[in-house]
Amino acid sequence: MYSIMAGGIFLGMMVFSFFFIISKFRKQYYLAPLLTFITALTIILYSLFFVRGFEAMGYIFLAGGIFLISVLGTIALPLLTKSSKITKVSIGDKIGLFVLPVVFFTTIFFVTLNDSGDDYWINEEGHMSVQEDTKNHYRVSTISEGNKEIFIRLGEEYIGKKIEVEEINQNESTEVVLNMVEDENESRKSPFIFIGLNEINEPLTVRTTEGEEFQSTLEMANE
Repeated sequence: MYSIMAGGIFLGMMVFSFFFIISKFRKQYYLAPLLTFITALTIILYSLFFVRGFEAMGYIFLAGGIFLISVLGTIALPLLTKSSKITKVSIGDKIGLFVLPVVFFTTIFFVTLNDSGDDYWINEEGHMSVQEDTKNHYRVSTISEGNKEIFIRLGEEYIGKKIEVEEINQNESTEVVLNMVEDENESRKSPFIFIGLNEINEPLTVRTTEGEEFQSTLEMANE
């Protein structure tokens, strides 16, 4: 999340610079920190009312970085406006009015593109003691904000292993692909993991990279 806030600081600097250039034309320099603050507030409101859930935290941290720039900009404003060289509209400022929005939205586009397939998170993982009747299975439940959670529990054959999420495909249906790796710190228990998702498109498939599919608790109960 701190990297997201750092990104917010970077974007906040561009937002502040853009509005500061506009404020030069109107000689109303307070507009730069004020409009930067409004930008941060808009992102927060968008995250709370439209995004919601776990993903909203990323937007809030992003807005936090922009808000920080608005505060620092307010503090630095008296110093910036003292210099006639800084307050004078230059050719660079006019170019900045076009370049800054392009860089801003291009940055957001690529960040969104890179995060588009990352619509899951790990709530908890670890190991549990194995009973003789412990079978590989998973269970789906609904958690906060209507998000879904998949609990995966493995049996005796996976003692000493660790579960890693290889990928989660969200196309017409949801497919969870798991990779089993050796865990040197645990040799007597089998692994479990809780995976949070924004949504599940039925039918859900949970399998390993080797092609072994796991049954849900409902499927096991109906056998």
